[in-house]
Amino acid sequence: MPSEIIINAPRQGISQSPLTGFGEMRNLDISSFPGLALLNKALAAVTGTIAARINWIIRHPITTTEIYALSTAGVVYKSADSGASWTAMTGNTQTSCHGNGLAIWKNYLIVARDAYLDVCGDGSATGIANANWTNDWKAIDSDVLWHPMLTSKNDSKLYGGAGRFVFSLEELTTFVPATANTFTWTQQALDLPTNYRIKCIEELGNNLMCGTWQGTNIYDIRVADIFPWDGSSVSFGQPIVIDDFGVHAMKNTGNSLVVLAGANGTIRRCDGANSYIIGQMPNSLMDLTSKYLEFFPGAICNYKEKVFFGVGYTAALGGMGVYSIQQTGQGNILNFEHTVSTGNDGTTNLMKITALLPVTKDTLLVAYLDNTTAGINLTTATYATSYAGYFLSPFYTIGTCLKQRKITELEWSLARPLRANEGIKIEYRTDLTASFTEIETWAYADVNVGAIVSKNIITELPNDIKAAEFLQLKVSFTGTTTSPNFKNIILR
Repeated sequence: MPSEIIINAPRQGISQSPLTGFGEMRNLDISSFPGLALLNKALAAVTGTIAARINWIIRHPITTTEIYALSTAGVVYKSADSGASWTAMTGNTQTSCHGNGLAIWKNYLIVARDAYLDVCGDGSATGIANANWTNDWKAIDSDVLWHPMLTSKNDSKLYGGAGRFVFSLEELTTFVPATANTFTWTQQALDLPTNYRIKCIEELGNNLMCGTWQGTNIYDIRVADIFPWDGSSVSFGQPIVIDDFGVHAMKNTGNSLVVLAGANGTIRRCDGANSYIIGQMPNSLMDLTSKYLEFFPGAICNYKEKVFFGVGYTAALGGMGVYSIQQTGQGNILNFEHTVSTGNDGTTNLMKITALLPVTKDTLLVAYLDNTTAGINLTTATYATSYAGYFLSPFYTIGTCLKQRKITELEWSLARPLRANEGIKIEYRTDLTASFTEIETWAYADVNVGAIVSKNIITELPNDIKAAEFLQLKVSFTGTTTSPNFKNIILR
């Protein structure tokens, strides 16, 4: 057993177990300044009432301040100020809609209901308005859950999934929904085998990739196949078979797909022919015994050079929020980037992250369902407060059953002195089921603290670290306009 233990700022991400690495990190930025742990910018509620769960958030590619969100009640919400405030649009049909799909194509907003597409717009970059709806514009094959859509980078067509079929929309001349000779509509451009349902679609190279599932619930049938299609052949190419419960979300990054599949939080990489595991939501962080995780097809995005994705569950389960995964030459880094503004991480009530959209390089829109309340968050200009950002150290063996060890000295260091409204709190526990006991909190405003860059304490107070066989620390931070720049802790 070493005479001292050095706990550097986490940089490898969340480990599969605190016995092999860091047990958790939450609301922390561990990648912007390698070697330091900083607070992430906080999420805050947007202005406007969101009455039902949001499944999709998309941005107008030309009028970029306009953002649209589709709820499971069939209501389209519109923001004209880059996501800061929202109002419900009127004029579209709201029956037989479960938030199935949403896209913008040729300056028109296209909303998928169970068995129809509604279209809104007048062809101009600012024409998506309440007065410009065409309801029941095209019939599609019915699916009461998902109709994912995308605009192809290869041929500029709009593609969408509808049950086991792919529909397509091609512009011939300037697209006008009411004028049939301006477009070619194909309701069943591709058919998949019976019983498959398309849940997500993405492009990879020259192929449209259809992520599928079977059954009614996530956990019904252990089938998760990706069907590639080149857009012109009469059928699909060789399926990529994943032995799990459904393909729920996919994102192209670096010309390969990050794939969220199954019910146990498995993250895969797919090169178009093969898939392999690159990450796993750890059981040590969330107890998945007799439970399953939910990934939503609209809750995955490329943001800050990483793939961000949402995690949820249908009942109370801690650890729900926005995560990221980043592949590096030294391993794949999993991080719990954000909890939502309500503070609920699923421990006390249901929490689902249902849609994500990057707005700028530093701001992100997050749609969520907190128990029965739906909402949208937007990244703020300030950092997480109230010690909401923290990491859990590895679970160290510091003694033996017959010879327990007393940590007598603790020293922590920052890369720059504490500033106004910043603080650091250190807690400990001696087994993985115990609650954490506070050792001490150092806030800038406290007496004898101020702009300190490090602190060394002799642990002899009643709440200080007791003699033990095992030890794990919880290190938490608070800030407002600035964040502590944590470097390391040394235990002796």
